[in-house]
Amino acid sequence: MQRLIDRVAPGWPPVLDVSPGWYPLLAQLDARLSAIAPAYVLQQCKSKFGSLSFYASPSDDPSDYNEAFNEAIRAAEWESIEMCEECGSPGAQYVVNLWVSVLCPEHHSSTIRAAGGAAE
Repeated sequence: MQRLIDRVAPGWPPVLDVSPGWYPLLAQLDARLSAIAPAYVLQQCKSKFGSLSFYASPSDDPSDYNEAFNEAIRAAEWESIEMCEECGSPGAQYVVNLWVSVLCPEHHSSTIRAAGGAAE
């Protein structure tokens, strides 16, 4: 994950705000993006509404646009909605205490127990 953190643009916090279950997905995405745009720049990586939100540019030139680059990001974001954030196993989106997360059955159960039993 250090390779991704090293790509964070100046002025942005050098943080990947996702759980470890998505790390393999991020490593694959980094490899794809590096092949398309070797000097790509990451602005932000986080979980938002139960999916990966990955904000990056093919270069530090704000006018640079690359369709294949953007499609690789969207594909990873779609893949994330069925991958447990904690372990990477197949999962589903759940709302626990007003927070949307993607969890496998095991992590969903443990999250419900920790949250006191309320989930949608």
